[in-house]
Amino acid sequence: AVVSTQSTGFRRLMCWDLQHVIYVKLSVNNEYSTSVSAEIREKIQDWNSVDKKLYDHFYKKLQGIISEQNEDFHKEVAALKRINADFWRECYSNVLPVFDGNKIGYTLQDTHADNRTCKTLATDDVTQTHIIGLRQFKDTLPPSDILMVRNHMQNLNKFNPAMLKWGDVYKVLDPENVSRHNNEL
Repeated sequence: AVVSTQSTGFRRLMCWDLQHVIYVKLSVNNEYSTSVSAEIREKIQDWNSVDKKLYDHFYKKLQGIISEQNEDFHKEVAALKRINADFWRECYSNVLPVFDGNKIGYTLQDTHADNRTCKTLATDDVTQTHIIGLRQFKDTLPPSDILMVRNHMQNLNKFNPAMLKWGDVYKVLDPENVSRHNNEL
């Protein structure tokens, strides 16, 4: 509910359509992610004190904006929840067990096995960052960095088969040599 409300507020500020703020939940808070000792929690808060102040400032500001919204805003939040649920049912057949501490995996509906949007939204932030780096620096990266990203994606794909595959990424990086590259690797 919080994500839908915040996404709707952000959508209005950015003048985006509701389809631009569809999201897929990729991590959860569980005993692994919340079992931090008081001492470690205090160190983390100290290390991240400036980030926390920024977060608190903008969270408070966003809550103020949200509290001032009229009924149309709350109707948009409900609409985003419906659109998001419809998108999820269209793309994914089920949620897989939590892996790597707090990550969630999905399986794609058979009818959406090649749907890039469904795959992209099911791909975690670290992998997305790697993909962006590959696109930006594809001509200057050493082969070892490219192999590292490929291996990372192949390992995660075991737990989250709905995410982008290496072949999806490589098609963008080197569309003329995809078949040669897939045979070599």
